[in-house]
Amino acid sequence: MKPSINHLKYQDLPQVTRGHGIVNQPIASKGVGAKTLHSGITLMPARTAVPVHSHNAEEQVTVLEGTMKIILDGDREVFCSQYDSTFISAGVTHELINDTDEPVLAMVIYGSSNVNRTFTKTGEVVDVGSADDKFTGERA
Repeated sequence: MKPSINHLKYQDLPQVTRGHGIVNQPIASKGVGAKTLHSGITLMPARTAVPVHSHNAEEQVTVLEGTMKIILDGDREVFCSQYDSTFISAGVTHELINDTDEPVLAMVIYGSSNVNRTFTKTGEVVDVGSADDKFTGERA
């Protein structure tokens, strides 16, 4: 298969609504030919959260704008400001929280193009970026 280069303009990225105003914009995914990663940009309005979950792949979260609180394994709080990043191992539960009055814009990169999300509260497993990948915005 011939290698490809895709110029993915921010303004042309699809916007996928996840609930409570949280919007994902997929960048590198199977849809553009990615084989070993999945990435996107997430916009979290003020006072929203992605509920406690884990992934079957490694994850990097980099805050581009705003301040985000990430709770790891239910007890470790990390505060990320602009350009701060976290690396989260596969299987580690985490919750992404914007408890400020300003929106958060973050880039998320997963170490697999076949990444899923397991919601801790319900045990439901969904493919990241699928139509079933919805957030309540409420803390579980």
